[in-house]
Amino acid sequence: MKLTNQNRVHALLILLFCYICSLFVVGLWPMNFRQHNKAALDHQNGLTVSPPSTTYSQDPPQKLLKVKEFTILIDMASDFPASKGFGSIVLYGLDYHHMNFLVGQWRSGIELRIASDGHARTISFGKKNVFRKGKQSLFAIVYDLNKFVLYHNGEKIATRRTGPLTFSRWNGSYPLVIGSDAKGQSTWKGAIHSIAIFDRALPEREVQNTPVRTRDASPLVCYSFANNNGTTVKDCGAGTSATLIIPQRFVPYVRPVLELPVSEWSKFSHNLLDITINLLGFIPLGFFLSMYLTHKNVTFKRSLLLSIVVGFAISFAIEISQAFLSSRSSSMVDLLNNTLGSATGACLYYFRDTFLSKRENRS
Repeated sequence: MKLTNQNRVHALLILLFCYICSLFVVGLWPMNFRQHNKAALDHQNGLTVSPPSTTYSQDPPQKLLKVKEFTILIDMASDFPASKGFGSIVLYGLDYHHMNFLVGQWRSGIELRIASDGHARTISFGKKNVFRKGKQSLFAIVYDLNKFVLYHNGEKIATRRTGPLTFSRWNGSYPLVIGSDAKGQSTWKGAIHSIAIFDRALPEREVQNTPVRTRDASPLVCYSFANNNGTTVKDCGAGTSATLIIPQRFVPYVRPVLELPVSEWSKFSHNLLDITINLLGFIPLGFFLSMYLTHKNVTFKRSLLLSIVVGFAISFAIEISQAFLSSRSSSMVDLLNNTLGSATGACLYYFRDTFLSKRENRS
């Protein structure tokens, strides 16, 4: 049975509605807007961290801005898969690119990244192949105004001479974040028993004796996660307390909305794939919308404009909603690619329609 023009319009309208619904389903799946925070306190294991999770200081720990030399002590056991790449363990900042310092796990190695005056890029220091899955380790990272020294269970395993460094440009508004970045991303997996940060360089002898005497050594920041429960952990270090909070629901310190990602050549192939998927996903929207508008005798220019507006509006709604999902990220690049895809679909329908009209005229 041959469809009338009115039936075609109704069919196209239903098709458009179904496709828009599918875009929302694919863009927001699994739609868990009340994700449970998988950072939790355990009497035996301390602070256990598993994606998605977030733990951060209620107020910025501005007492860390005064350090000249320092020691960072972390007692932990890693379950982070080496295949995952990078996981953030202790971060004084927002993310990998906006921070004062960061201690993380890169594959099976530990890495310190720290911002310093006079250095355009962060300074990197660490050691490969030091983590053994599930095995408890005490790491100490010491800076003594001349060099970095890394200890693993009291044994010196790495040294890097840098000469004097200064940290006067550190951002005082940054929180201290444990087990992920401030956006709840780059999540590490494992258990953390204690963290201590000193405003002095501990000598080797003291590093070896610290596990049972951490609080007596007068740290600047000190968290002991053993024998703790609830949703807060008190900072037992000197100065103004930088209390940690552990939300019951996954609510990161900041929710990035329409974020502009930092370009990295190492991620170019992944970004290209993501761009392609976003473009292709919205091409049918512009195509079918233009087909529908053509049946309504709308000109190509208006059809193209409406396709751009509708594509932008739908993509905007999806990207804003993705900011509240732990498995998704809200990206300005995705918004632009989706809008471009919708415009491309409208143009494809116009060229197809023009081509078919010319063929009919010739015949």
